[in-house]
Amino acid sequence: MATAVRVAVRSVKDNMAASKKPKIENPASLLSPQAMGGIVAGEGFDFQTRYAACHLPIWLLDGLHQLFFEGTGDIDVRFLKDGLSTRVHIQVKDNEVTLGEFKKVIKHFQVLDSGLPAGTYKRFTLACPSLVAKIRSIETGLARLKGASPFYDDIPGALSPTKDDFIARLNSIGLGDLADFICDKVSIEIGYGDLCHEDRAIELFVARLQNHPEYAGKLRAMVQPAFAEITRAIASNRGKTLERTVIDGILRAAVLKSLVPEHGVTLWIHNWTQESFDPPADYILDWSSHFERATRKVPPEKIWNEELLPQLAALKKTILAHKKERLIRFRGKSTLSTGVALGAAFPTVGGWIFEIPQPPMIDPWRSDATATEAYELAVETIDGDLEGQELVLGLNIKGDGRGDVMRFIESTGKRPRIFAFMSPPSQGAQSIAGAGDAMAFSIAVRDRLGKLLKIHQIRKTRLFFYGPFALATFLGQQLTSVGEVQLFEYQDPGYVPSCTLRT
Repeated sequence: MATAVRVAVRSVKDNMAASKKPKIENPASLLSPQAMGGIVAGEGFDFQTRYAACHLPIWLLDGLHQLFFEGTGDIDVRFLKDGLSTRVHIQVKDNEVTLGEFKKVIKHFQVLDSGLPAGTYKRFTLACPSLVAKIRSIETGLARLKGASPFYDDIPGALSPTKDDFIARLNSIGLGDLADFICDKVSIEIGYGDLCHEDRAIELFVARLQNHPEYAGKLRAMVQPAFAEITRAIASNRGKTLERTVIDGILRAAVLKSLVPEHGVTLWIHNWTQESFDPPADYILDWSSHFERATRKVPPEKIWNEELLPQLAALKKTILAHKKERLIRFRGKSTLSTGVALGAAFPTVGGWIFEIPQPPMIDPWRSDATATEAYELAVETIDGDLEGQELVLGLNIKGDGRGDVMRFIESTGKRPRIFAFMSPPSQGAQSIAGAGDAMAFSIAVRDRLGKLLKIHQIRKTRLFFYGPFALATFLGQQLTSVGEVQLFEYQDPGYVPSCTLRT
């Protein structure tokens, strides 16, 4: 059935009448262009949203009663303490504020204050990452004046010389006529550059919320989800009053939600030992009969490729057939080759997530962690034999294994076309600080390896890994569409081949 469409046609006369609607001139009106600007703009105000979210824990302690986001401007906060109601108006800028912007904001504050009943707002605040050099003395002078006021409140005139000097600074930028208003009601907050970055804003929010008595005893992982919920609530309530009861409810619900265990499957793989772990296993692969802990002997290639890898493939089919969960909680004491092979069997592109303990870290590492930004992968390439058909890749995380790898390759008499050694910015036991670094390293290695293979027209890589087990698994998850990868295990005084992955 066709859908009827009604088109409204306006006459020239109608349009002229519409254009003659009275303009609203009073900036204090909530319908003024200044007040409506943020609501109309909508997107692009992530910085302001993060500012509000990160300050909520502080405002709650100060008696927050209502939050009015994009009301008369950027942020309005109403406090209720001991029966006394006060309001604060905040303009948030995500850039270094220029002299012109500064004067415009201050004048808007004064117009807003004079356009409302006396005492409506207790304070007007400008918050930004920084100020241009010409007005930094204004911020420092105002902070100095306000900071000293409580100490000299019993001695009239003690701060007169300081105030006179501050007024002189205001005169120099054309704001001397607003000196009393600025001294009485304006504050300037700088240093919020971190709020341009989501991860740093989360860290600030979590730290501040954990100072709140209700959340002081909660772990970081329990508190962090509240950031996303509260920023979403603030952004979706532009131009509306957000009550404290609603804010409290959002925070409590987000924290309580984290107490509900995330559904997943638990997998134990035994290599060196047969042990019991917590949580109990949903699936167990017992390969211990193929490993000798005393001699660190690992299975021959044939066992790896014809028995162990097929068991991983079969396990994946079983989980897919019987489980909806894609989170795998791994437990076991296993070789690095097992870690890489495990990750390759359950790759990131399939939606699989691993949670793996990585001592001495307290919290397990997860492969859905946000990768560290601007990660600097150190890469060294060494020419091999032009007739070589392979790439030798050494991943040096805990230390420098170049010498051992080069000697082993020379002993085989099979030189590659090129050697590549990749490592974090620094090597050592703490070179991978957490799951974020692990993810960044894995992704960077995959990308660089792919480029090298393409440039040199190579389809096979011999991989030597010297790093933590969880990182080995995360790396395996990223190794898709990079051809054939032959893994090796260190066996003093050299290496032995383990499994071959066909990605």
